[in-house]
Amino acid sequence: MTANAQINAAWEELTAFAGAADALRLNEVRAIFSIGSLPGGYFRPGQSDLDVLVLLRGMPHTEMVFSAAQQEEKQRLETLAAQAAPYEMELIFLHESRLQRDPQTGRLPYADFVQRLLSQSKLLWGAFDLSSLEAPGKEDFACAFRRYLEYLRKKHGDDFIKQGILTELLKHVLVLMRTYLQVQRGMLEYDKTQLAQRYRASNPTIALPPGIARALEAQFAGEALTPQISDAVRAELPAFHAALVEEILRLNPE
Repeated sequence: MTANAQINAAWEELTAFAGAADALRLNEVRAIFSIGSLPGGYFRPGQSDLDVLVLLRGMPHTEMVFSAAQQEEKQRLETLAAQAAPYEMELIFLHESRLQRDPQTGRLPYADFVQRLLSQSKLLWGAFDLSSLEAPGKEDFACAFRRYLEYLRKKHGDDFIKQGILTELLKHVLVLMRTYLQVQRGMLEYDKTQLAQRYRASNPTIALPPGIARALEAQFAGEALTPQISDAVRAELPAFHAALVEEILRLNPE
């Protein structure tokens, strides 16, 4: 199958998912968007999955709290996504109110999702006016990064940087570089395969360590992540992580 045929197959899968979702007669869902590599134009068959953002109605008091009705629709959509083929589909559920500024801080705590909707998304189902969204600024990305760090700590614990799974550590490296570019250079880059190059070209204050760079190259080339590569990443990451976190949060110290 050619690359174009594979991309067409991905869109067909999303279209079929949207049709099946429509048959569910959803009441709690405002809209469903494809975001990420496919609408962004850098989908890699065999490596990329299909990211789908499901916008739920309402304004919950606590993050990630769903009503009983929303839980039911969430589970039904997750069942549909699990049956999708040939590509894996990842559903992300977010209340539409999270796309607006926090009235207490004035920041966009979900700046990345707002930016992805504005720059690389396609509506699959429902209706949502993207012109109602405000483009994030550097301080918003720094705010969202602080929320990401807290999520990382809750999910993986305080020893994640030293003891985390290698593939998860490399995902974190990509977030670090992407956020640094957003906050300190005003640059947007969501293609994972281009991040290291863009980071290096930005004249960063902290150089990308060679072992981490080699690990990213191997990963995207489909090569094995050898014990030597793993050891290099684990040796270099703590200092790289600490330095970039400090640089990123200089705009959002609170």
